[in-house]
Formats: sequence, structure tokens, C-alpha cells
Amino acid sequence: MFNPQTSYDVIPGYIKLEDFHKYPEDYVVHPPYQRKNVWARGKKQALLDSLFRRYYVPKIVLREIKLAENYKKVEVIDGQQRIRVAQAFYEDDLTLPQSLEDLDKSLPGRKYSELSVNVRKFVDKTLQYDVDTVKGIDDPRNPEHQQTAAEIFWRLQQGETLNYMEVAHARLSSLPRNFVVKYADDISFDYDSYRPIENNPDTHEFFRTITRPNDRMQHLAILTRLLILEEQEGPSDISDTNVSQFIEKGHHPDGIGNYSYEDTAPARSALSNMRTFYHVFRNDVTDGYGMRELQAEYVIISLYLLLRHLRKYYVFAEQEEKLFRAFTISFDKRRRDRREDDSDIQVFTSYRQQSGREITIRDRVIRQLFFEYAGAEGVDILTKDERRRFSESERITIYRAVDGVCQECSKRGLPDDEARVPWSEYQSDHVVPHSKGGPTVIDNAQVLCRAHNLAKGASRPVD
Repeated sequence: MFNPQTSYDVIPGYIKLEDFHKYPEDYVVHPPYQRKNVWARGKKQALLDSLFRRYYVPKIVLREIKLAENYKKVEVIDGQQRIRVAQAFYEDDLTLPQSLEDLDKSLPGRKYSELSVNVRKFVDKTLQYDVDTVKGIDDPRNPEHQQTAAEIFWRLQQGETLNYMEVAHARLSSLPRNFVVKYADDISFDYDSYRPIENNPDTHEFFRTITRPNDRMQHLAILTRLLILEEQEGPSDISDTNVSQFIEKGHHPDGIGNYSYEDTAPARSALSNMRTFYHVFRNDVTDGYGMRELQAEYVIISLYLLLRHLRKYYVFAEQEEKLFRAFTISFDKRRRDRREDDSDIQVFTSYRQQSGREITIRDRVIRQLFFEYAGAEGVDILTKDERRRFSESERITIYRAVDGVCQECSKRGLPDDEARVPWSEYQSDHVVPHSKGGPTVIDNAQVLCRAHNLAKGASRPVD
């Protein structure tokens, strides 16, 4: 007899609406594999109408989570918004709809606390959600358990299709996914206490400069594309399919809650370039809104690649930052005007897709336009000394020339014995910073202790 075995059990039951209000700590309403989703007020009130009329409401699907031997929580696989509606109503953040007037003329517009005693008793003792509780996949650190829960979630979303990034977001064992969620999502997740953290404190300030929304995880998609570009060190294919594959290939057996990807070169480079990007446009961020010029994804990515190229090969100091900002505004005006005789803009806007070929074409166009703009403004963009680090022989020469004494400590009057830097802590520093065009030669070098070297670097975005 054909009888496939399941990896979990489903136990039917019910939960009173009041319980979601009285014991909110018991319910993980926003699990780590789910997107942030908010119903419009009309949809919330339509649910209240159905509840009061005792109409059919789809079951809520829960999952039992075991955090310790005697400590369990309940995760909401499906029904996040239905639970939030119940909580909002009990907290007086939601009023009853006008459509209930035929049941009782006193109901429309009422908050929970404004209801009569009889109606409150009806709500507390009668209204409930039918639930199915999934048991047997209760280990939140087990990739198979988490993936099974995510699979159940996906299959319940038949009427509301998940996009490629929302599916990638559920790959909890992917190291790049964890990095992207940490720095680009609005919500983070604490696996130790197994609870979501609203207003993610790690969201990168880069996303404050752009006006692109994040309601369907657009910020996560942008950051993933930037990581691919950093990994490939320039233009490459970053389509939706490439994004999905990039997240998928980052799977790690111990990936859940693992943030080690940020120690990789692509991650460090992305964070550094994003930090500089924010530094350029920081004064344009007002009331939580970024620049209108930074709205279209293909434009954001092209400007990022331009900034990345300039930082890598040219001096990119205060003057260049101001020039980059002014160019961005000028370029956006040309792009919006789209004059027929502006062939460069016509080419740029004709190649909006995220294939390597189209990104390369845009990159060449915008790079040429930038240098033409710099020339018209009378700004000479200086190339960097390609050699950034001093050789071992040079470091020894620099150290011996001053007997290992920190030059900044010496200037401040410390005796040589106190100002001398042990060889193990010695850092050879560019007098004129490399980022400002300072060459990597002995005449542009000095000995600094760690504290003074860090203090010098803290005045500008750190590479």
C-alpha cells in the first residue's frame, strides 16, 4: 500500500483571539524565513467583519519550537497578519468597520475598550482562530527543520506568489543571505531568544541615501547584486536568476545564524564602498528620505560601480566626493530630460537590464560622462600610486630611521622610551594618505603607534 511517511505531525486545535493579546511573548509572529508583510486597513477591518459574523476564516498554521529542554515557543508559519489584527484590535489600534451596522448600529467605528460589556464578553469568550500546529520539526538550529518549515510556508502562499528575493530570504543556511539580511533588511532576528528585532540596528546607512522602497525586499536584492559585482570585481551578470543562485550556492551546514561571510573580501569591499557612498550623499538625507536621483535600481548600481572604480584607481577625497555628488545630480537631470540628441543618455537608458553586457555598456558610458564632467569643471582626477603597502625592507628602513619612535607621540612631548613602538605593534603610515594620492615611498612614510594611526584614519571612511 502506498503510504509515504511525513517528517512531522499536524495537530488541529483552536486559540482564542484574546490569547494573542494576553500572551504575545509565546508567539513568534515574524519567523526568520518570512517577509515583512502589512495589510491595508480595509483588509484588516474585513477580517473583523468576518470574525464578528462567524464566517469561515482560514486556519492559522503554527510550529512548535523547542529552545531548551523545558522552554518552547510557537512560530507562526502562516497567519501573521490575522494574529496582528487580533492584537491591534485589543490594543485599540483598530476600529470595527462600518459594514457591521446591520448587526448592531453601535458597532461601527468602535474600539475594543469602547464596546459594551456583552460585546466584549462575546469577543473574549467566543472569537477564536482554528489552528494546525506542526510538531516534530522543532529545532531552530537544524537546517532540515528550518527548510521544511519554509517549504510549508511557501506552499501556503499560492494566492500571493513570492518573488525571487523572498524565496532567497528563506534560505536560512546561506551565509551571503545572512549578510544581506543583516545589512539590508528592516527587521533582524535574534536566534538565541528566537524573536524578531524590529527596526534592525545593523541596516546599512547606504540605504538611507536611496528612495527605492523595501516592501518586496528590493534593498536585499540590491545588496546581493553588489556582492556579486564585488566578487567578480566588476560588471557581470546580476539578474534575478543570478541573485537566486548566488544565495543558493552560499549554503553552509552550520549556516543558520552564521554571519562569517562579512569577513570575506567581497563583503568588506561592499561595506567600505557603501559607507563612502553614504558619506557622499549624507547631507541629502532628510526626514528619512534619500535622493530622488537614487531611485532606479540600474542607476544606483551604475553609480556604485563608478564610485568603486574611482576609489580603487584614483584619489577620492573631499573634492572628488563633492564632484561625484554634483555629477550625480547633473547626470540625473540629463537622464530625465532624455533629449533625442543626447546619444550617451539614450544608450545608457536603453540598457537597463542586469546582464553583464548591459552593465558593461552602462559602466563605460557613465564613466566617460563623469570624466568629461570633471574636465568641464576644471577638476583633475589624480591616479593613485598602485602600490599601497610598504615592502618589508622599506618598513625596516622607516622604523630604524627614528628608532621605532611614534612621530605623533614625539611631537606631543613624550620621552622616546614612552613613545617607542614595539616592532610587533608597529604600523608604517603614509604622511599624505594613500587615498589622497600620497605615494608609497620612504619619504612619505612615518612611524605611528596604533592609537595615533587609528585616530588619523577615523576622520574619513575606513577602507
